Amino acid sequence: MENDIEQARASNMEEDKAINPNNGKDFDVGSASDIEMAINLDYYKEKREMATNILAKLDSEVKRMSFKKNGSECCIYTVPKPLRHVNWKAYAPLLISIGPLHRENTRLEAMEKEKLKIFKKLTERDGMDEKKIIDIVISIENQEERLRHCYSEKFKLIESRDFVEMILLDAVFVIQFLSESKDDKGPKNFEPRMTFDIREDLMLLENQLPFFIIQEIYDHVNPPSQDGTTIPFLDLAKCHFGKHKFSQGAETSPSVKGSRHFTDLLRDLMLNGAIQRTYSLNPTMLKYSAVMLRKAGVKFRVTEDKCLVNITFDKGVMKIPRLEVDHCFERLVRNIMALEQCCNPREAYVCSYIKFMNLLIDSSEDVALLVRKGIILNWLGEDAAVTNLINHFCQNIDDNYTCFGDISQEVNAHYESRFNHMKATLKHVYFANIWRGTATVAAAILLILTLIQTIKSFL
Repeated sequence: MENDIEQARASNMEEDKAINPNNGKDFDVGSASDIEMAINLDYYKEKREMATNILAKLDSEVKRMSFKKNGSECCIYTVPKPLRHVNWKAYAPLLISIGPLHRENTRLEAMEKEKLKIFKKLTERDGMDEKKIIDIVISIENQEERLRHCYSEKFKLIESRDFVEMILLDAVFVIQFLSESKDDKGPKNFEPRMTFDIREDLMLLENQLPFFIIQEIYDHVNPPSQDGTTIPFLDLAKCHFGKHKFSQGAETSPSVKGSRHFTDLLRDLMLNGAIQRTYSLNPTMLKYSAVMLRKAGVKFRVTEDKCLVNITFDKGVMKIPRLEVDHCFERLVRNIMALEQCCNPREAYVCSYIKFMNLLIDSSEDVALLVRKGIILNWLGEDAAVTNLINHFCQNIDDNYTCFGDISQEVNAHYESRFNHMKATLKHVYFANIWRGTATVAAAILLILTLIQTIKSFL
Protein backbone atom coordinates (compact mmCIF):
# COMPACT_ATOMS: atom_id res chain seq x y z
CA MET A 1 0.00 0.00 0.00
CA GLU A 2 2.78 2.43 0.92
CA ASN A 3 4.64 1.47 -2.26
CA ASP A 4 1.58 2.36 -4.31
CA ILE A 5 1.36 5.80 -2.64
CA GLU A 6 5.04 6.51 -3.23
CA GLN A 7 4.72 5.50 -6.89
CA ALA A 8 1.68 7.80 -7.33
CA ARG A 9 3.53 10.68 -5.66
CA ALA A 10 6.53 10.19 -7.95
CA SER A 11 4.26 10.06 -10.98
CA ASN A 12 2.63 13.41 -10.02
CA MET A 13 6.01 15.06 -9.60
CA GLU A 14 7.03 13.92 -13.06
CA GLU A 15 3.84 15.42 -14.51
CA ASP A 16 4.50 18.77 -12.72
CA LYS A 17 8.00 18.87 -14.20
CA ALA A 18 6.59 18.25 -17.65
CA ILE A 19 4.05 21.06 -17.27
CA ASN A 20 6.44 23.56 -15.55
CA PRO A 21 10.09 22.71 -16.15
CA ASN A 22 11.30 25.45 -13.72
CA ASN A 23 9.22 24.21 -10.82
CA GLY A 24 11.20 23.80 -7.64
CA LYS A 25 14.25 25.81 -8.83
CA ASP A 26 15.42 29.30 -7.61
CA PHE A 27 15.87 32.23 -10.09
CA ASP A 28 17.36 35.71 -9.45
CA VAL A 29 15.50 37.44 -12.33
CA GLY A 30 11.95 36.56 -11.31
CA SER A 31 8.93 35.62 -13.40
CA ALA A 32 7.46 37.69 -16.29
CA SER A 33 4.50 38.72 -14.13
CA ASP A 34 6.87 40.08 -11.49
CA ILE A 35 8.72 42.14 -14.10
CA GLU A 36 5.46 43.54 -15.52
CA MET A 37 4.28 44.46 -12.00
CA ALA A 38 7.52 46.30 -11.32
CA ILE A 39 7.24 48.25 -14.56
CA ASN A 40 3.65 49.22 -13.78
CA LEU A 41 4.66 50.34 -10.30
CA ASP A 42 7.40 52.61 -11.68
CA TYR A 43 4.97 54.03 -14.25
CA TYR A 44 2.36 54.74 -11.54
CA LYS A 45 4.97 56.44 -9.35
CA GLU A 46 6.04 58.65 -12.27
CA LYS A 47 2.44 59.67 -13.08
CA ARG A 48 1.67 60.30 -9.43
CA GLU A 49 4.72 62.52 -9.09
CA MET A 50 3.69 64.48 -12.21
CA ALA A 51 0.13 64.94 -10.89
CA THR A 52 1.45 66.06 -7.51
CA ASN A 53 3.69 68.66 -9.18
CA ILE A 54 0.81 69.99 -11.30
CA LEU A 55 -1.49 70.33 -8.29
CA ALA A 56 1.26 72.04 -6.29
CA LYS A 57 1.85 74.51 -9.13
CA LEU A 58 -1.87 75.28 -9.46
CA ASP A 59 -2.22 75.69 -5.72
CA SER A 60 0.68 78.14 -5.72
CA GLU A 61 -0.84 80.16 -8.58
CA VAL A 62 -4.24 80.30 -6.88
CA LYS A 63 -2.65 81.58 -3.69
CA ARG A 64 -0.73 84.26 -5.58
CA MET A 65 -3.90 85.41 -7.28
CA SER A 66 -5.65 85.97 -3.93
CA PHE A 67 -8.69 84.71 -5.74
CA LYS A 68 -11.32 85.89 -3.29
CA LYS A 69 -9.96 89.40 -3.14
CA ASN A 70 -9.27 89.62 -6.85
CA GLY A 71 -12.74 88.40 -7.75
CA SER A 72 -14.37 91.22 -5.80
CA GLU A 73 -11.90 93.97 -6.79
CA CYS A 74 -11.63 93.43 -10.56
CA CYS A 75 -13.73 96.09 -12.26
CA ILE A 76 -11.67 97.49 -15.17
CA TYR A 77 -11.56 95.21 -18.18
CA THR A 78 -10.01 94.91 -21.59
CA VAL A 79 -12.93 95.04 -24.02
CA PRO A 80 -13.51 91.53 -25.46
CA LYS A 81 -12.29 91.09 -29.04
CA PRO A 82 -15.74 90.26 -30.50
CA LEU A 83 -17.04 93.64 -29.30
CA ARG A 84 -13.89 95.51 -30.31
CA HIS A 85 -14.04 94.15 -33.86
CA VAL A 86 -17.44 95.77 -34.43
CA ASN A 87 -16.07 99.29 -33.80
CA TRP A 88 -12.65 99.53 -32.14
CA LYS A 89 -12.70 103.34 -32.25
CA ALA A 90 -15.50 103.41 -29.68
CA TYR A 91 -13.12 102.00 -27.04
CA ALA A 92 -9.87 103.77 -27.96
CA PRO A 93 -8.79 107.01 -26.23
CA LEU A 94 -8.64 110.07 -28.47
CA LEU A 95 -6.18 112.17 -26.52
CA ILE A 96 -5.15 110.88 -23.11
CA SER A 97 -4.29 107.57 -21.45
CA ILE A 98 -5.57 106.95 -17.92
CA GLY A 99 -4.37 103.80 -16.20
CA PRO A 100 -2.14 101.03 -17.56
CA LEU A 101 -4.18 99.60 -20.45
CA HIS A 102 -3.21 102.29 -23.00
CA ARG A 103 0.00 103.39 -21.32
CA GLU A 104 2.22 102.27 -24.22
CA ASN A 105 0.19 104.02 -26.92
CA THR A 106 2.65 106.40 -28.59
CA ARG A 107 -0.21 108.41 -30.10
CA LEU A 108 -1.12 109.60 -26.58
CA GLU A 109 2.39 110.57 -25.44
CA ALA A 110 1.83 114.32 -25.90
CA MET A 111 -0.50 114.45 -22.89
CA GLU A 112 2.16 112.95 -20.60
CA LYS A 113 3.83 116.36 -20.51
CA GLU A 114 0.53 117.96 -19.55
CA LYS A 115 0.24 115.50 -16.65
CA LEU A 116 3.65 116.61 -15.42
CA LYS A 117 2.61 120.27 -15.65
CA ILE A 118 -0.53 119.56 -13.64
CA PHE A 119 1.51 117.69 -11.02
CA LYS A 120 3.97 120.60 -10.78
CA LYS A 121 1.06 122.97 -10.11
CA LEU A 122 -0.11 120.63 -7.37
CA THR A 123 3.24 120.76 -5.61
CA GLU A 124 3.17 124.57 -5.76
CA ARG A 125 -0.25 124.89 -4.15
CA ASP A 126 -0.58 126.42 -0.72
CA GLY A 127 -0.41 123.78 1.96
CA MET A 128 1.12 121.14 -0.31
CA ASP A 129 4.54 120.52 1.20
CA GLU A 130 6.97 117.69 0.57
CA LYS A 131 5.57 115.62 3.45
CA LYS A 132 2.05 115.61 1.94
CA ILE A 133 3.40 114.54 -1.45
CA ILE A 134 5.37 111.73 0.20
CA ASP A 135 2.27 110.63 2.11
CA ILE A 136 0.34 110.43 -1.17
CA VAL A 137 3.06 108.30 -2.79
CA ILE A 138 3.20 106.00 0.26
CA SER A 139 -0.60 105.56 0.19
CA ILE A 140 -0.37 104.45 -3.45
CA GLU A 141 2.51 102.08 -2.69
CA ASN A 142 0.56 100.51 0.17
CA GLN A 143 -2.35 99.73 -2.18
CA GLU A 144 -0.39 98.73 -5.26
CA GLU A 145 -1.41 95.07 -5.04
CA ARG A 146 -5.07 95.98 -4.65
CA LEU A 147 -4.82 98.41 -7.56
CA ARG A 148 -3.32 95.76 -9.82
CA HIS A 149 -6.15 93.39 -8.91
CA CYS A 150 -8.66 95.96 -10.18
CA TYR A 151 -7.57 95.29 -13.77
CA SER A 152 -8.31 92.19 -15.80
CA GLU A 153 -4.75 92.30 -17.16
CA LYS A 154 -1.76 91.51 -14.90
CA PHE A 155 0.85 94.06 -16.19
CA LYS A 156 3.77 92.00 -14.90
CA LEU A 157 6.19 93.99 -17.08
CA ILE A 158 5.31 97.28 -15.36
CA GLU A 159 7.68 97.67 -12.43
CA SER A 160 6.39 98.80 -9.06
CA ARG A 161 8.01 102.23 -9.26
CA ASP A 162 6.58 102.94 -12.72
CA PHE A 163 3.15 101.70 -11.70
CA VAL A 164 2.99 103.98 -8.64
CA GLU A 165 4.20 106.97 -10.68
CA MET A 166 1.57 106.32 -13.33
CA ILE A 167 -1.25 106.15 -10.76
CA LEU A 168 -0.04 109.36 -9.11
CA LEU A 169 0.15 111.43 -12.31
CA ASP A 170 -3.14 110.11 -13.72
CA ALA A 171 -5.10 110.61 -10.49
CA VAL A 172 -3.77 114.15 -10.00
CA PHE A 173 -4.69 114.99 -13.60
CA VAL A 174 -8.23 113.67 -13.19
CA ILE A 175 -8.73 115.57 -9.93
CA GLN A 176 -7.51 118.83 -11.43
CA PHE A 177 -9.55 118.38 -14.62
CA LEU A 178 -12.78 117.75 -12.72
CA SER A 179 -12.08 120.59 -10.31
CA GLU A 180 -11.73 123.04 -13.20
CA SER A 181 -14.85 121.65 -14.93
CA LYS A 182 -17.27 122.77 -12.21
CA ASP A 183 -18.43 125.86 -14.10
CA ASP A 184 -19.61 126.21 -17.69
CA LYS A 185 -16.34 127.78 -18.81
CA GLY A 186 -14.51 124.49 -18.43
CA PRO A 187 -10.83 123.88 -17.69
CA LYS A 188 -8.75 126.96 -18.47
CA ASN A 189 -5.64 124.97 -19.35
CA PHE A 190 -7.12 123.30 -22.44
CA GLU A 191 -8.77 124.32 -25.68
CA PRO A 192 -12.50 123.52 -25.97
CA ARG A 193 -11.82 120.73 -28.45
CA MET A 194 -9.22 119.16 -26.14
CA THR A 195 -11.62 119.46 -23.22
CA PHE A 196 -14.28 117.61 -25.21
CA ASP A 197 -11.86 114.80 -26.15
CA ILE A 198 -10.68 114.39 -22.56
CA ARG A 199 -14.27 114.14 -21.34
CA GLU A 200 -14.89 111.47 -23.94
CA ASP A 201 -11.76 109.56 -22.92
CA LEU A 202 -12.72 109.57 -19.24
CA MET A 203 -15.86 107.58 -20.09
CA LEU A 204 -14.01 104.64 -21.69
CA LEU A 205 -13.95 101.31 -19.88
CA GLU A 206 -10.28 100.67 -20.62
CA ASN A 207 -9.26 104.18 -19.55
CA GLN A 208 -10.07 104.10 -15.85
CA LEU A 209 -8.60 104.39 -12.38
CA PRO A 210 -10.44 102.86 -9.41
CA PHE A 211 -12.38 105.47 -7.46
CA PHE A 212 -10.93 104.44 -4.12
CA ILE A 213 -7.41 105.60 -5.02
CA ILE A 214 -8.60 108.86 -6.60
CA GLN A 215 -10.73 109.46 -3.50
CA GLU A 216 -7.75 108.88 -1.20
CA ILE A 217 -5.49 111.24 -3.15
CA TYR A 218 -8.30 113.80 -3.39
CA ASP A 219 -8.69 113.77 0.40
CA HIS A 220 -4.97 114.45 0.79
CA VAL A 221 -5.12 117.34 -1.67
CA ASN A 222 -8.48 118.72 -0.47
CA PRO A 223 -8.95 117.75 3.17
CA PRO A 224 -12.59 117.86 4.35
CA SER A 225 -13.37 121.24 5.91
CA GLN A 226 -15.62 121.95 8.87
CA ASP A 227 -17.44 124.73 7.02
CA GLY A 228 -18.39 122.34 4.21
CA THR A 229 -16.69 124.33 1.44
CA THR A 230 -14.74 121.31 0.21
CA ILE A 231 -16.73 119.40 -2.40
CA PRO A 232 -16.58 115.60 -1.90
CA PHE A 233 -14.97 113.82 -4.83
CA LEU A 234 -18.06 111.77 -5.71
CA ASP A 235 -20.15 114.95 -5.84
CA LEU A 236 -17.52 116.48 -8.12
CA ALA A 237 -17.71 113.45 -10.42
CA LYS A 238 -21.53 113.49 -10.43
CA CYS A 239 -21.49 117.19 -11.24
CA HIS A 240 -19.26 116.50 -14.23
CA PHE A 241 -20.96 113.38 -15.63
CA GLY A 242 -24.47 114.13 -14.38
CA LYS A 243 -24.96 116.71 -17.13
CA HIS A 244 -26.29 114.03 -19.48
CA LYS A 245 -30.04 114.20 -20.01
CA PHE A 246 -30.58 110.61 -18.90
CA SER A 247 -28.86 111.20 -15.54
CA GLN A 248 -30.79 114.19 -14.19
CA GLY A 249 -31.79 113.78 -10.56
CA ALA A 250 -29.24 111.02 -10.00
CA GLU A 251 -27.80 112.75 -6.94
CA THR A 252 -30.41 111.00 -4.81
CA SER A 253 -29.54 107.52 -6.04
CA PRO A 254 -27.81 105.40 -3.37
CA SER A 255 -26.38 103.09 -6.05
CA VAL A 256 -24.12 105.90 -7.25
CA LYS A 257 -22.18 105.67 -3.99
CA GLY A 258 -21.07 102.18 -4.97
CA SER A 259 -19.65 103.23 -8.34
CA ARG A 260 -16.15 101.86 -8.88
CA HIS A 261 -14.96 104.11 -11.72
CA PHE A 262 -16.33 106.64 -14.23
CA THR A 263 -17.83 104.10 -16.66
CA ASP A 264 -19.56 102.41 -13.75
CA LEU A 265 -20.74 105.80 -12.48
CA LEU A 266 -22.26 106.63 -15.86
CA ARG A 267 -24.13 103.32 -15.86
CA ASP A 268 -25.44 103.98 -12.34
CA LEU A 269 -26.56 107.45 -13.41
CA MET A 270 -28.31 105.99 -16.44
CA LEU A 271 -30.11 103.39 -14.32
CA ASN A 272 -31.15 105.78 -11.59
CA GLY A 273 -34.78 104.98 -10.70
CA ALA A 274 -34.89 101.86 -12.87
CA ILE A 275 -37.91 99.58 -12.48
CA GLN A 276 -36.91 96.30 -10.87
CA ARG A 277 -37.35 93.63 -13.52
CA THR A 278 -36.90 89.88 -13.57
CA TYR A 279 -34.18 88.41 -15.78
CA SER A 280 -34.86 85.15 -17.54
CA LEU A 281 -32.86 82.71 -19.66
CA ASN A 282 -33.86 82.45 -23.33
CA PRO A 283 -36.89 84.74 -22.90
CA THR A 284 -39.54 85.66 -25.44
CA MET A 285 -38.14 88.25 -27.86
CA LEU A 286 -40.04 91.06 -29.55
CA LYS A 287 -41.07 89.93 -33.04
CA TYR A 288 -42.48 93.10 -34.57
CA SER A 289 -41.18 96.57 -35.36
CA ALA A 290 -42.76 99.88 -34.39
CA VAL A 291 -44.51 100.37 -37.75
CA MET A 292 -45.92 96.84 -37.66
CA LEU A 293 -47.15 97.28 -34.11
CA ARG A 294 -48.85 100.53 -35.02
CA LYS A 295 -50.83 98.65 -37.67
CA ALA A 296 -52.08 96.39 -34.87
CA GLY A 297 -53.26 99.37 -32.84
CA VAL A 298 -50.28 99.81 -30.50
CA LYS A 299 -49.95 103.44 -29.40
CA PHE A 300 -46.52 104.93 -28.69
CA ARG A 301 -46.17 107.64 -26.09
CA VAL A 302 -43.16 109.40 -24.63
CA THR A 303 -42.89 109.40 -20.87
CA GLU A 304 -41.12 112.00 -18.75
CA ASP A 305 -39.33 109.24 -16.83
CA LYS A 306 -35.60 110.03 -16.88
CA CYS A 307 -34.52 106.38 -16.73
CA LEU A 308 -34.14 105.04 -20.26
CA VAL A 309 -34.89 101.43 -19.39
CA ASN A 310 -38.32 102.13 -17.84
CA ILE A 311 -40.37 100.96 -20.83
CA THR A 312 -43.92 99.88 -20.02
CA PHE A 313 -46.81 98.36 -21.99
CA ASP A 314 -50.41 98.46 -20.79
CA LYS A 315 -53.72 98.16 -22.65
CA GLY A 316 -52.15 98.63 -26.05
CA VAL A 317 -50.05 101.66 -25.04
CA MET A 318 -46.26 101.48 -25.03
CA LYS A 319 -44.61 104.23 -23.00
CA ILE A 320 -40.91 104.86 -23.68
CA PRO A 321 -38.63 107.47 -22.07
CA ARG A 322 -37.12 110.05 -24.42
CA LEU A 323 -33.87 108.99 -26.08
CA GLU A 324 -31.43 111.62 -27.36
CA VAL A 325 -29.11 110.26 -30.04
CA ASP A 326 -26.09 112.42 -30.80
CA HIS A 327 -22.51 111.84 -31.94
CA CYS A 328 -21.36 110.97 -28.39
CA PHE A 329 -24.07 108.42 -27.80
CA GLU A 330 -22.33 105.46 -29.46
CA ARG A 331 -19.09 105.62 -27.45
CA LEU A 332 -20.98 106.01 -24.20
CA VAL A 333 -23.39 103.13 -24.79
CA ARG A 334 -20.81 100.75 -26.23
CA ASN A 335 -18.53 101.12 -23.22
CA ILE A 336 -21.38 100.66 -20.74
CA MET A 337 -22.52 97.58 -22.66
CA ALA A 338 -18.95 96.23 -22.62
CA LEU A 339 -18.81 96.75 -18.84
CA GLU A 340 -22.06 94.83 -18.40
CA GLN A 341 -20.87 91.97 -20.61
CA CYS A 342 -17.62 91.68 -18.63
CA CYS A 343 -18.97 92.30 -15.14
CA ASN A 344 -22.45 90.79 -14.91
CA PRO A 345 -24.18 89.80 -18.16
CA ARG A 346 -27.17 88.45 -16.21
CA GLU A 347 -28.08 91.93 -14.98
CA ALA A 348 -27.25 93.86 -18.13
CA TYR A 349 -30.05 96.43 -18.06
CA VAL A 350 -28.52 98.70 -20.71
CA CYS A 351 -27.81 95.76 -23.02
CA SER A 352 -31.40 94.57 -22.59
CA TYR A 353 -32.72 98.05 -23.38
CA ILE A 354 -30.62 98.31 -26.54
CA LYS A 355 -31.72 94.81 -27.63
CA PHE A 356 -35.36 95.80 -27.21
CA MET A 357 -34.90 99.04 -29.16
CA ASN A 358 -33.01 97.12 -31.84
CA LEU A 359 -35.99 94.81 -32.33
CA LEU A 360 -38.42 97.74 -32.23
CA ILE A 361 -36.43 99.62 -34.90
CA ASP A 362 -36.05 97.70 -38.15
CA SER A 363 -36.00 100.52 -40.68
CA SER A 364 -35.87 104.31 -40.99
CA GLU A 365 -39.69 104.30 -41.02
CA ASP A 366 -39.65 102.96 -37.46
CA VAL A 367 -37.29 105.75 -36.40
CA ALA A 368 -39.46 108.34 -38.16
CA LEU A 369 -42.51 107.09 -36.24
CA LEU A 370 -40.71 107.30 -32.88
CA VAL A 371 -39.35 110.75 -33.76
CA ARG A 372 -42.88 111.98 -34.54
CA LYS A 373 -44.02 110.66 -31.17
CA GLY A 374 -41.20 112.54 -29.42
CA ILE A 375 -39.59 109.32 -28.19
CA ILE A 376 -36.35 109.82 -30.15
CA LEU A 377 -34.54 113.13 -30.50
CA ASN A 378 -32.37 112.67 -33.56
CA TRP A 379 -29.24 114.86 -33.64
CA LEU A 380 -27.53 112.72 -36.29
CA GLY A 381 -29.55 114.08 -39.20
CA GLU A 382 -31.14 111.30 -41.26
CA ASP A 383 -33.36 108.68 -39.67
CA ALA A 384 -31.31 106.00 -41.43
CA ALA A 385 -28.26 107.03 -39.36
CA VAL A 386 -30.12 106.24 -36.13
CA THR A 387 -31.39 102.96 -37.58
CA ASN A 388 -27.88 101.91 -38.56
CA LEU A 389 -26.50 102.87 -35.15
CA ILE A 390 -29.13 101.01 -33.11
CA ASN A 391 -29.02 97.92 -35.33
CA HIS A 392 -25.23 97.56 -34.95
CA PHE A 393 -25.11 97.91 -31.17
CA CYS A 394 -26.02 94.28 -30.52
CA GLN A 395 -23.47 92.58 -32.75
CA ASN A 396 -21.62 89.92 -30.74
CA ILE A 397 -23.65 90.73 -27.61
CA ASP A 398 -24.92 87.76 -25.60
CA ASP A 399 -28.72 87.73 -25.88
CA ASN A 400 -29.54 84.71 -23.71
CA TYR A 401 -30.69 86.98 -20.89
CA THR A 402 -33.01 89.98 -20.97
CA CYS A 403 -35.38 91.75 -18.62
CA PHE A 404 -37.94 92.65 -21.30
CA GLY A 405 -39.26 89.14 -21.89
CA ASP A 406 -42.60 89.83 -20.16
CA ILE A 407 -43.23 93.03 -22.14
CA SER A 408 -42.23 91.32 -25.40
CA GLN A 409 -44.68 88.50 -24.73
CA GLU A 410 -47.56 90.93 -24.12
CA VAL A 411 -46.74 93.01 -27.20
CA ASN A 412 -46.45 89.92 -29.42
CA ALA A 413 -49.83 88.66 -28.17
CA HIS A 414 -51.40 92.07 -28.87
CA TYR A 415 -50.12 92.06 -32.46
CA GLU A 416 -51.24 88.49 -33.12
CA SER A 417 -54.84 89.26 -32.12
CA ARG A 418 -57.09 89.61 -35.22
CA PHE A 419 -59.49 91.79 -33.26
CA ASN A 420 -56.74 94.36 -32.64
CA HIS A 421 -55.87 94.41 -36.33
CA MET A 422 -59.52 95.00 -37.25
CA LYS A 423 -59.82 97.90 -34.80
CA ALA A 424 -56.58 99.42 -36.04
CA THR A 425 -57.63 99.13 -39.69
CA LEU A 426 -60.98 100.73 -38.92
CA LYS A 427 -59.27 103.61 -37.17
CA HIS A 428 -56.37 104.22 -39.58
CA VAL A 429 -58.28 103.67 -42.83
CA TYR A 430 -61.80 104.96 -42.14
CA PHE A 431 -61.28 107.34 -39.21
CA ALA A 432 -57.79 108.69 -39.83
CA ASN A 433 -59.09 112.28 -39.49
CA ILE A 434 -62.37 114.10 -38.90
CA TRP A 435 -63.15 114.48 -42.61
CA ARG A 436 -62.58 110.86 -43.45
CA GLY A 437 -64.49 109.82 -40.34
CA THR A 438 -67.45 112.06 -41.33
CA ALA A 439 -67.42 110.62 -44.83
CA THR A 440 -67.33 107.10 -43.43
CA VAL A 441 -70.31 107.74 -41.14
CA ALA A 442 -72.25 109.40 -43.97
CA ALA A 443 -71.54 106.49 -46.30
CA ALA A 444 -72.65 104.04 -43.62
CA ILE A 445 -75.90 105.95 -43.04
CA LEU A 446 -76.55 106.08 -46.79
CA LEU A 447 -75.90 102.36 -47.06
CA ILE A 448 -78.33 101.63 -44.22
CA LEU A 449 -81.04 103.85 -45.72
CA THR A 450 -80.58 102.23 -49.12
CA LEU A 451 -80.85 98.80 -47.52
CA ILE A 452 -84.04 99.83 -45.69
CA GLN A 453 -85.52 101.24 -48.91
CA THR A 454 -84.71 98.03 -50.76
CA ILE A 455 -86.35 95.90 -48.09
CA LYS A 456 -89.50 98.08 -48.16
CA SER A 457 -89.79 97.70 -51.92
CA PHE A 458 -90.12 93.93 -51.51
CA LEU A 459 -92.79 94.18 -48.84
